[in-house]
Amino acid sequence: MNKEKKEKIALFRFGVISRFLWIKEDERQQEALLRDITSTAWEIPFSNRTALGRSTVLEWLKKYRDSGDRIESLEPQQRSDKGKARSLDEETEQTLVRLKTELKGASLPVILRVARERKLLPPDFHASIQSLYRLFQRRGLNEPQGLKPDLRRYETELPNDIWQSDCMHGPSVIVDGKVRNSFLFAFLDDHSRLIPHGEFYLQENLKSFTDCLIKALSKRGLPRKIYCDYGKVPIIEIMLGSALCEDNPGSLHPFSI
Repeated sequence: MNKEKKEKIALFRFGVISRFLWIKEDERQQEALLRDITSTAWEIPFSNRTALGRSTVLEWLKKYRDSGDRIESLEPQQRSDKGKARSLDEETEQTLVRLKTELKGASLPVILRVARERKLLPPDFHASIQSLYRLFQRRGLNEPQGLKPDLRRYETELPNDIWQSDCMHGPSVIVDGKVRNSFLFAFLDDHSRLIPHGEFYLQENLKSFTDCLIKALSKRGLPRKIYCDYGKVPIIEIMLGSALCEDNPGSLHPFSI
């Protein structure tokens, strides 16, 4: 890019930020001005884009002030890869770098979606994900690819090690012309997340729970343990010959059967 083009771009950028130089350090005035600038369609020199991002404007303002109010500081910087094939123009590249810095931890698809929503990309934008990854890698913005901590909750080693059971209130139903409450009893295998059996009943009692349990056992065999809460149904009554692992009232309890 020749000197004349650089100067024209610098003058355009100065024209954008010049309004900030006449207002006091007032956050409300600055935010109002930023909203006005970012919602305006601009004729940007040597670019197909028409929108300016918030971070772009603030970076121009910072460069200008840090340089001692020198317009030359707003000129585009010389690229280190001059002469190489490019799929991104300089303005778009700088916009994406600023957006990546703003949206820390965001994935490339998210960054591109936000850039399009803010109308920061030119109409003919066609850079690939690989090009953007190399751009951020070159700028040192890619997060380290170390192993992430395993945030999964506890899970048994094998199917049928533990089943979890519970009951929830279901929708009201009409039975014999009367509105009745329904209750969903179900069992869930902790390892596979398979449901051995689940069924709606009209009563929340031991008979319903026992019926659901027997059907689950007939389908999937005998589990080593069953987790259940205290609830309204006296579960312990059906665990004949089992060993109850006592815990604080209200928590889940394992029964060995």
